[in-house]
Amino acid sequence: MTRERFLLTLLGVLLAGSIGLHVHHLLTGSQTFWIGVTLLMTVFCLASSMLLLGGAGTAVFFLVGISLGLCFEAMSIRTGFPFGRYYYTPLFGPGLFEVPFIIPLAWYVIVYLGYVIANLMIEQAPVGAGGGILRAVWLSLIGAGVVTAYDLAADPFMVRKIGAWVMIERGDYFGEQLRGFAGWTLVSFLIAVIARVLNRWLQARPVSPPPLLAAAYPVAAYGMWWLFFSVAGFPRGTRVIAVYAMGIPTLAAISGLTMWHRRSALQQAAKTV
Repeated sequence: MTRERFLLTLLGVLLAGSIGLHVHHLLTGSQTFWIGVTLLMTVFCLASSMLLLGGAGTAVFFLVGISLGLCFEAMSIRTGFPFGRYYYTPLFGPGLFEVPFIIPLAWYVIVYLGYVIANLMIEQAPVGAGGGILRAVWLSLIGAGVVTAYDLAADPFMVRKIGAWVMIERGDYFGEQLRGFAGWTLVSFLIAVIARVLNRWLQARPVSPPPLLAAAYPVAAYGMWWLFFSVAGFPRGTRVIAVYAMGIPTLAAISGLTMWHRRSALQQAAKTV
């Protein structure tokens, strides 16, 4: 089995396992299922990134994601900036600086998925083609919007349904503070733009053109959460928000994926003529 086929097979297994954990939660009400989901999706995103960005690009994105995620989480717990004041319950297990270990991993996962979806939406390709700093900033802003759309459904669910953390100062959005979403946009933007700039400087890229499934799997993973929060979001009012906020980027990414695949097929056909 080739390395590419192994990674594609691994992606399918990990996504299926994550879907299974979501179904298990729906059937049993398990509150700790998100730990397993985060661990599976971390390996999933690393495998996907190896196909799309190569080894160096994957290392950069992972290290930037977990480092900034941990830094801003710990800062907000102590100062209230940028998400508001809160504390984690023991549900997610041990951590560092009062931040459970899986939380920085979750930051890497969702920002990476937002990165791929933003590329497909705007450039009709899973990896940014270039364009300098301004292009990196623009794509990172789009990706931050995709990440924050996820948070509109995920945050109330995590607090009100499974009790992963407690907001010290309740806000107007299902108990969440509105500034928390500005914080999500800021942090996800910073992770993405730093990773993009560093990877362009390093000229990080895969050894060969990525296969269709390598780009399709991240869209499917984000789409999995779109469907989950659309049918099982809590409070119930977040479900209609998830339908539109997460559905629009998902469908736009599918359109971009289709266009990229069609363009790649035409280019390959032209080479064989």
